[in-house]
Amino acid sequence: MIAANPLPLVPDCGGLIRVIALALPAAFFVESGMDNTVSPLLPIGNLLLALPSDMIAVIVIDGTSHASARNWLDGLLISCITELVSLSGSENIPHPWIQDMFHVRTRDRGRGVGPELVPAAGNIVGSGLAAHLGAAVTHADVTLAGGNQLVGPNFRLIGHSSLVDDSGIRRPVAGSANRRQKIQALDGRSVHSFGYRPQDLDNAPLDLLAVQLDPAALEGKTHQCGFHVDQFVSVTGLERSGRPLLLVADPVAHSGCNVRAATELKRKLDASALSLARQGFAIERNPIPVAPAIDNNKCLPRLYNNVVLENVTRSGQKRPFVWIPHFGDTETLEEFDAVNRKIWCGLGFQPIGVAGWSNLSSRNGALRCAIKIVDRDPDTRL
Repeated sequence: MIAANPLPLVPDCGGLIRVIALALPAAFFVESGMDNTVSPLLPIGNLLLALPSDMIAVIVIDGTSHASARNWLDGLLISCITELVSLSGSENIPHPWIQDMFHVRTRDRGRGVGPELVPAAGNIVGSGLAAHLGAAVTHADVTLAGGNQLVGPNFRLIGHSSLVDDSGIRRPVAGSANRRQKIQALDGRSVHSFGYRPQDLDNAPLDLLAVQLDPAALEGKTHQCGFHVDQFVSVTGLERSGRPLLLVADPVAHSGCNVRAATELKRKLDASALSLARQGFAIERNPIPVAPAIDNNKCLPRLYNNVVLENVTRSGQKRPFVWIPHFGDTETLEEFDAVNRKIWCGLGFQPIGVAGWSNLSSRNGALRCAIKIVDRDPDTRL
């Protein structure tokens, strides 16, 4: 159960990141050691190489993977601090997307209270990590994948599918309202929905900043584009014209993929951007390619919006960091890497491109999916 006045969730923006967690399935060490098309450990290793020396990366692994994980880490010239956490017994990590496995409440430094993990009942990764950190655990009575939630300074953006249901079967209105109340109880920030109405397809204006607030326009039949909101939307921690600024993907076909696939995705994201504007957000678009995955040749979007960022500048730096998944090291996508870096640079960030994520494109995830921020400093911006 959730406490009446719980500490807020760790946001996706704000102060310096101190501790992150990752989860690596045993299969990753087998796949990366074979002559396979993909090497799933490559982007993870590149991410660790890109982290500052004072950041701690806690890596949760299966008990059988400890020796392989240690050998892999020893072969990386990383400067960040790493800690390996082996699960006990025969428990196995099901997938690398730790973002989805649990939520984290902020540390209350004033009272000396550490972070609190909020996993679904039976989540072995969250429980094992909490034991290692000495963190409190509170089990949620509602399932909400972390990838379908973005946490801003004073808002949460949640994918419409999670607000309606978590079972794949649309609930009655009363059940959906009860579910939304439980999701709202997780955190005191206002809840906004990522979704689109069918009648808004092909009707989004070019100038979204001129769109007026219109709560009534959010009513009625609504769909969600994609599996999770963090596939296509980035929180920036910034404002534009008094509105919270979001970066929303703008798909284009690439490398022989059918233009229709990219066009359909674009129509849905255009309508989703319109909905976000009606909810009071400022929107900037960033191009993403829809291209064949390197292992199964399916035409899939490259998730450039799946980022991790800070809004506070680190000592010795001139700008705050944003870590962006890159794909041009394996595919002919260097132009998209560069354009997305340029967009973040224009927003005042120091972009850090992390290569290798083509190796996980077919699994519909990227950099943010593979990370859970466990501890972040308060936002000290004036």
